[in-house]
Amino acid sequence: MNIRRLSPDWLYCVSDRSPSRTDLYYAVETALIAPGIVSHEAAHLLACRLTGVEVLRASVLNPFAADAYLDHERVTSFPADLLIAVAPLLCNTPLAFAAFVLAPAVGTPLLSIPLYWLGVCFALTAFPSVGDTETLFQTAGDLPGPLRPVGYLLATPVRAFTAVPGSAGVAGFVLFLFLFGLTRP
Repeated sequence: MNIRRLSPDWLYCVSDRSPSRTDLYYAVETALIAPGIVSHEAAHLLACRLTGVEVLRASVLNPFAADAYLDHERVTSFPADLLIAVAPLLCNTPLAFAAFVLAPAVGTPLLSIPLYWLGVCFALTAFPSVGDTETLFQTAGDLPGPLRPVGYLLATPVRAFTAVPGSAGVAGFVLFLFLFGLTRP
């Protein structure tokens, strides 16, 4: 019997099967970087609200899955689509920077260690995923004729970056190192 059918939506990840090693890996990963995942999805939500795109469903933290997500209505505007796609970079980068600036300023390890951890969480989850950018070419193609090349010019590097497996994680690590180094006295 599958418990999933009998459970409310917030228990959708419960089932009668034993968790696999992959499930356990994702549970540990989610626990370690949860603040970054939440801020990443909140950035998408904020961008949706700012652009008038209706949010249909969200799984901000899904501990036994490879992703968290925010389902929204189909976006037909390229500027809105681009903003929604890159919103985590625009939000998580300043959050990570602020955490790294505040960490040494608090003066005690008891308070600075959680701030460093938050900075790492925000930096590691700052970049958009492949799913975040999947409609950019479609909405760029819907732009009026003279603006279409500009749309493709903006969409191509963003989509190409996310299409490379692991690029967001590696870039997040580089961002962490850069911001951490930038905030050292």
